[in-house]
Amino acid sequence: MRARRAELRARRGPLLGGHRAELRACLAAGRLTVSAELSTACVDLHRELRDHADRADRAGRAALLTDASDAVDRLAAHAGERFAAAVVPGIRRVAAARNVPEVEQWPPGAVAAVLLRRPVPIPLPSPEPPQPIRTTLAGTWRTVPVSAAALPAAGLPAFGGRAVLPLAIGVGLALLAWAVAAQRVAADRARLRRWAAEAVSTVRTAVDTELARRALELERVAGGALDEAVAGRRAVLDAELQALPPDARGEYAGR
Repeated sequence: MRARRAELRARRGPLLGGHRAELRACLAAGRLTVSAELSTACVDLHRELRDHADRADRAGRAALLTDASDAVDRLAAHAGERFAAAVVPGIRRVAAARNVPEVEQWPPGAVAAVLLRRPVPIPLPSPEPPQPIRTTLAGTWRTVPVSAAALPAAGLPAFGGRAVLPLAIGVGLALLAWAVAAQRVAADRARLRRWAAEAVSTVRTAVDTELARRALELERVAGGALDEAVAGRRAVLDAELQALPPDARGEYAGR
């Protein structure tokens, strides 16, 4: 009988409290692990978007938002899976240490709903501002001497009077058009690089916020389930202790 009483008291000890602190520690550790992985993933995503903006042609730059959205979806899904993989086993361990099978078989429907992934918003690139004609021409005025320098390559004198004037104008206009297009491409690439940094920062904040929400919601749901299961288990053990012979009951009451 003494052995039985000692066994019941040993099993009752973990039920006297502490599961909430262990649960919070488990959730915090899982969140820190995923947050560190998220930092690395965001650095990689930023580099990928920046390289795409620098190297892609016009069609590739136009498709960057769609490609980025797909990449963000994969990143957020992976972060959610890693968070679940990090915290669910820990919650089960907290429950198993207290012999409460109601919580050991996690995740139930309520917890699965907490772990569902929510869409992560990604900001739209700012529209390309129209370049004033004065600004555009200011960056391309150097094409005039270039056009003159290009005439000898065509077998014509650089300063040949009216005879070469139409050709000089044509070369100048062609170079001007090329310079304007190059300037627009450079401005578009710079705009997308700025957007990439903004988008990754927004995504990082959104995913971190989502992880914090999940941790708080899991603490509420799992904590409530643990409280209920632990209280029920403790009541069963208390009833068994109370059912022991009078001497054991006296020791239990005076404990």
